[in-house]
Amino acid sequence: MKDKLEKTGHRKRYYQFRYFVVAFLFVLTAIAASAIPVGISIQLAEAEARAESRDDSSLNSETSSPFVSDEPGEEPLLHFVPER
Repeated sequence: MKDKLEKTGHRKRYYQFRYFVVAFLFVLTAIAASAIPVGISIQLAEAEARAESRDDSSLNSETSSPFVSDEPGEEPLLHFVPER
C-alpha cells in the first residue's frame, strides 16, 4: 500500500472514501433492482382493481345512469372523472 500511496500521491482517506462510494453505489443498485419487481406487481394489482371496478360499474350502469344521482345532495361518481 505504501508503494501505491507514493506512486499516485493519494492518501489513505482517498482510498477509504473511494471504497465507501463504490460500496454505497453497489447497495443502491441492489435496492433499485429489487424495487423494480415490486413496482411492477403494484401496477398489475392496480390494473386488475381498475378492471374489476369497470366490470362492477358496467353492471350498475344497466340499472341506473352514473351521471344522474338518485339521492338529493349526492354527486355522481363520474362527475370527478375527467372526460377524454
